[in-house]
Amino acid sequence: MYAYYRSGCVSDAATPSLIASGEVPTILVVEDEVLVRLAIADYLRDCGYKVFEAGSVAEAKSVLNADAHVGLVFSDVRLPGGESGFDLAFWIRQRYPAVKVVLTSGLAGAADKARDICHEGPVVAKPYAHEAVLLRIQELLRKDKGVPP
Repeated sequence: MYAYYRSGCVSDAATPSLIASGEVPTILVVEDEVLVRLAIADYLRDCGYKVFEAGSVAEAKSVLNADAHVGLVFSDVRLPGGESGFDLAFWIRQRYPAVKVVLTSGLAGAADKARDICHEGPVVAKPYAHEAVLLRIQELLRKDKGVPP
């Protein structure tokens, strides 16, 4: 288990121009370690995002199939239940191609595999700083909406 600290959001708002337009981005955090999931989900909420949480690929698929209007999935690679974050990313690409995917892992070699299926590059390495996750999310959502950095 990794040690994560929780601090308030370093930015005034998640993606200011999107929030100002009334489009609050929705993120699905998929992580089986409850304390890790709660810490990053709460941090992203503090930053202005609407956040759903799942502890497995099956739970994540249920959220996505419930028409939750998720714009980005932030998922661990190693998950319980026989399916991995890679499996989830492939499934999302097939069914919901507009949904962005960012994977996180402490596993060696995960970055190379993730480069092929994730939007804009490799995994976010564990342990991660919440600010690093926020920056990756902001970058992807800005590109998706055509908003300059």
